[in-house]
Amino acid sequence: MKRYTFILLAGLLLFFGVQLQAQNIDSKHYEIHLNHFDFSEKTIEAETFVTFEVLEQTQSVVLELKSLEVSSVTSADAAVLGFSQEDDNLVINFSEPLDSGSEVTLDIVYGGRTFNESWGGVHWNGEYVYNLGVGFDSQPHNLGKAWFPCVDNFTDKATYDVFVTAVAPKRAVCGGKLMEIIDNEDGSFIFHWSEEQPISTYHISFAVGEYCLWDDIYHGQNVDIPITVYAKYNQYENVEGSFVNIKEIVRFFEDCFGPYPFNRIGYVSTSQGCMESVDNIAFASSLINGTTSGEDYIAHELSHMWFGNKVTCATAEDMWLNEGFAQFCGMFYTAGVYDESTFQDAMSDLISTITTWSNNEQNWIPLNQIPLDMTYDTKAVYERGAVIVNSLMNYLGREKFLELFRKYFEQFEYQTMSSEQLRDFLSANNDFPLDDFFNTYVFTPGMPHYDLQLVDVKDLQNGRYEATLKLNYRHIGSTYVCPNSRIEVTLLGADGESETRLMDFPMGVDKSVILDFMPVDAFADYDNHFLDGKTDGNYMLKTTGKTSFASFQAEVKAISDSTLLRVENHLIGPSDDPEIPALKISTKHYWKIFRQDYDEADIQGTFTYSKSADNDLIFTENDSATLMYRANVNEPWHEIQYTLNPQSNWKMGQFFVDDLQSGEYCIAVWDKEHFGVQEMMDGKCMQIYPNPAENQINIRLQDVCDGQFVICDSQGKKVKQVTFEQNDRMSIATDSLAKGIYFVQRLDKNGMVLETETIIIK
Repeated sequence: MKRYTFILLAGLLLFFGVQLQAQNIDSKHYEIHLNHFDFSEKTIEAETFVTFEVLEQTQSVVLELKSLEVSSVTSADAAVLGFSQEDDNLVINFSEPLDSGSEVTLDIVYGGRTFNESWGGVHWNGEYVYNLGVGFDSQPHNLGKAWFPCVDNFTDKATYDVFVTAVAPKRAVCGGKLMEIIDNEDGSFIFHWSEEQPISTYHISFAVGEYCLWDDIYHGQNVDIPITVYAKYNQYENVEGSFVNIKEIVRFFEDCFGPYPFNRIGYVSTSQGCMESVDNIAFASSLINGTTSGEDYIAHELSHMWFGNKVTCATAEDMWLNEGFAQFCGMFYTAGVYDESTFQDAMSDLISTITTWSNNEQNWIPLNQIPLDMTYDTKAVYERGAVIVNSLMNYLGREKFLELFRKYFEQFEYQTMSSEQLRDFLSANNDFPLDDFFNTYVFTPGMPHYDLQLVDVKDLQNGRYEATLKLNYRHIGSTYVCPNSRIEVTLLGADGESETRLMDFPMGVDKSVILDFMPVDAFADYDNHFLDGKTDGNYMLKTTGKTSFASFQAEVKAISDSTLLRVENHLIGPSDDPEIPALKISTKHYWKIFRQDYDEADIQGTFTYSKSADNDLIFTENDSATLMYRANVNEPWHEIQYTLNPQSNWKMGQFFVDDLQSGEYCIAVWDKEHFGVQEMMDGKCMQIYPNPAENQINIRLQDVCDGQFVICDSQGKKVKQVTFEQNDRMSIATDSLAKGIYFVQRLDKNGMVLETETIIIK
């Protein structure tokens, strides 16, 4: 659609339109008149007075208006030479340059059929019409331009007066305070609403329809604040049941983030929802059902009055500053309105969901660089943002987190912020800088992984113990390594003791803690407060039966008392690959299992492998899966004794481990081709026992022959060699060998390797 009243430098101005809009004016106030709605044609007739300050001398300004057609542009402050429309740009030219610092008001008359997409724009629903200020599909997303000419971005904020003419029994509901209702004495009324706080164009709103008002008063920290819910008449009886906790929710947010920043706590029923319009939240009609099933939406949108409306993200790429915090608040409120465990359980589930989502290469996108087609992506922005906000709260400590954000809203009210600016503010007002946190969680794709090891325990002989901890940091999806990792550490004792501390680990530096009990193991983020590259579960086993988690199953076959079983599934391979010849160890995941028995229990563990889940290891039938184990970091990785599910094959299968022990477990594969043709064609000809062994091993062959036995350590270094002639059995002393994993190779008399077996010296 194109309309010209006067064409002067139009091509050049339109080419630079966005730059002109952003650089040469600052909007101050919009007076919007919606004079007529045609519900059958879905058109409007309107007039808007735009007042702006000139930032630098210019003879043209650019506003945005989408779909609607301008009929006139005039001004009492400057001589308008003409205007033109091309796509969403309204270019206005003046006879003389506008001086920097001057203030100009334009009177723009326009109308026509309104724009909407699946989500944003102006929506007509029967005898109701309303706007949603952003569009999920439109790029850029801002859609203030769908109903009035404006500087339509996140950073340009203004105040508003909105005058809406509605024919009775319809009424108009907008953001701000209701200043007056003017009777036109023709069956129509003009509803005048005034928004005195400066807000972005996507935050101002209108809704017209047959609404009835449910209202109340909230006694806020500073002033009494009206609560208004404009519902359809058939919903009125449901409002109180759905909004039963609204006062408790806003009270919790005020306690957390400071006084409520706007004029009323307002919601309006819309067919599409929900949208955080200031004072006038568009709220999906289906959620006004008399129950609290939509309460998380009530809380999410209400929290936007702080996160997004009072302080707004500067760009769409930083949308987590709006939606990530609001999604967090839509869960966090339950800690105040209900109980702490309700919040923690829900957040822990979400952390597990986002951990799994973040383990996909397609999702390795920095949180502050979200592409425009993913600005409102649920997982990438809302839920991942919520998890990272929760990580930030636990990184700082809840009390400090809330203190900083109360100060943040006080200092930057009605402004816009970037991730970098938030980092700098938090750092300047905290005891330590936040660079490491933001580099780890916000500016780097993927997610961090923390591998905590209890490397030593020293008895101090006074009922106290010194535990030495080692933290390995790696980053899934990036080569970034954090110089100083800050994470919650939990140490557990054999008799149920536990202690949790927030600790800093400079890269490569082990840390020690003094405890009143002897720890038997240590865990990073035991309570699942951080996005940390693993999923985990804690199970208190009391009866026989099966418990499953992340390709692992524990079956309790006999139990006489409670047993705590903790299972961690780390979404990266072990940090210390044993580098055994012909053995590939998983780069994608490993398990950490912990049993804290109060009495003896018989537990069998089942570990599952598959070509799809372990596709970094298993490619062809030459790859023979096995299960590696170590009790702790001081023990080398080695094959553990297991029973293979008879239905297993090279593509998928299960390892059954009797008497499941605490420790780390990992899938690995042997490359059959490495062991020579004889083993592949005829099966194993060499039997070695006992295995594990202590002082000696016994070797038995199928046939009498000549050859050699060579024993290599886990690094492939030859440690023993024995030659034999016309023999089918032999014993080899191993008492001189250190504990660990070894490989016994049988060679023919020409030195060709015929087969290899793995043994453990204990």
